[in-house]
Amino acid sequence: MIRKVELEITSDCNAACPGCARTLNKESLQINSFTLQDLQRIFPADDYSGVEFKFCGVLGDPIVNPDCLEMTRYLVQRGGYCEFSTNGGYNTQDWWKELGSIAAQHPGLVHIHFCIDGHRETNHIYRVNTKWNVIERNIAAFAETAPEQHATWIYIVFDHNENELPTARAHAAVLGFEFATRTGMRNSYHDWIAKLGNKNNKEEKIITTTGKKEHSKKDVIKDLDKFITEYKANKADKKQTDEILKTVVCKYIHEGEIFIASDQTMWPCCFLWDSAFKNKEGIIDKLNQFDPDWNSLKHHSIKDIQKHEWFSELLAASWEPTHPLHFTRCIRTCAKNKAYHNEINYADN
Repeated sequence: MIRKVELEITSDCNAACPGCARTLNKESLQINSFTLQDLQRIFPADDYSGVEFKFCGVLGDPIVNPDCLEMTRYLVQRGGYCEFSTNGGYNTQDWWKELGSIAAQHPGLVHIHFCIDGHRETNHIYRVNTKWNVIERNIAAFAETAPEQHATWIYIVFDHNENELPTARAHAAVLGFEFATRTGMRNSYHDWIAKLGNKNNKEEKIITTTGKKEHSKKDVIKDLDKFITEYKANKADKKQTDEILKTVVCKYIHEGEIFIASDQTMWPCCFLWDSAFKNKEGIIDKLNQFDPDWNSLKHHSIKDIQKHEWFSELLAASWEPTHPLHFTRCIRTCAKNKAYHNEINYADN
């Protein structure tokens, strides 16, 4: 049973975050967007009570999709819960007021995660191309029309923006938003180079995450990386392999979640779509053994794709390193009880 759906309703975005797949792989990027009619075709039922729809994705910001408001209205009118992840720096004040009105009219069914990583002086350093005056205007407009608790300010703490953390927390309180910090494993492993200024080429700034701002399970992932290296070299211990495989928590198999990409292909999670977009580990080449469009929602229903042998049998079997369809991504991101996943902290920092 599907309980959660992550929807990448567009691969378009107003920002150029240096750690984003679309920024790092411009040569592979194609702009695709759902229409309202696409969404209605994929989700034709009259009742989606108990189903969580997360408007997020790997490549785009959902609010850039021109049908975003109507999609929201369509789903909440059928009882669906809609959660958004957005940088907040796009669309008009009136657009945000309308989204706030939808949230107010359907209590408990709309929640916005404003991903704002800094305040006036620093947010643009990671959220490249966003403008603070636009973000400030938009979050105020949403707060004005959705006065109850309908939003959370999610703040990735980097070395360069830590000083603005108290200011952002205080601003969120004034708006009536929850406030949380986020730590991502990628940011704990990599430094990013942000290209700022006109056409993103006037200034470069290195973005770092060090010390207590790093992911608390970074050492766990280092151990998994070592394990992956060993089994690729046929040096992994079978007992250790079996023990690690038992710790895999799959979004699709264990949590009833699916991911729908902006090209309307269906995946078990955002991680494997990210791999497909980049063709990591030759994932597209390996899956090309199946019929064309085997996981396309332009040609099949969700239920039909679920019945496909890759979703119904081969996905779980492929976690075994010797399986011909094995992808290390499944081990690295979802073994050790999802140690890789983002950490969200709502407590005071």
